[in-house]
Amino acid sequence: MSPLGLPPDDLTRFPSLDIDRRRSLYRIHRNDVRPWWFLGDGSGRFDFRDGRGSCYLAVTPIGAFIEVFRVATVIPEAEVEARSLSSLVPPTRTRLADCTVSAARRFGITGAIHTQPDYTVPQAWAKAFAASGFDGIRYRLSHDPAQRELGVALFGAAGEQSLPVRRTEPVPASVIEAARQRFGLVVAPTPG
Repeated sequence: MSPLGLPPDDLTRFPSLDIDRRRSLYRIHRNDVRPWWFLGDGSGRFDFRDGRGSCYLAVTPIGAFIEVFRVATVIPEAEVEARSLSSLVPPTRTRLADCTVSAARRFGITGAIHTQPDYTVPQAWAKAFAASGFDGIRYRLSHDPAQRELGVALFGAAGEQSLPVRRTEPVPASVIEAARQRFGLVVAPTPG
């Protein structure tokens, strides 16, 4: 049994956070694809399987890094070089269901929404939030053991979208160094 139950019928007073176009969100993605990708195949924590999807973003560049490079602690340099960091702009003022605040507990949210490996129940919450008019979810990134890094899952049509991009660049050395210092993730040079 999941430590997170199914959502209640009424989420109209669920804690929310509005973000606007002044706010940057971050995504690390492969160089050969555009940054706005809404996953809708069921493999992500807050996915839909009905033609809608979720675009998984982070509030900070380091959050984007730890979510992409989540398995190994030694990362081949070629894997980092094959990716870019994009600073993205929400397309409109966006209302998020805020699962990071204590008041969310009143509705049945527990820390499991951020971390449990079976995504069935978090996906049910995503559908319930969308049905209640939310544009996405703010949550804690599961690959930060301290649970300080935050993520945003925005809802939209599944697949690639052409939405505002503030900047796309190679993954900065400062992000790689922060990942080493904070999380012990090491980027190893590609053998020559």
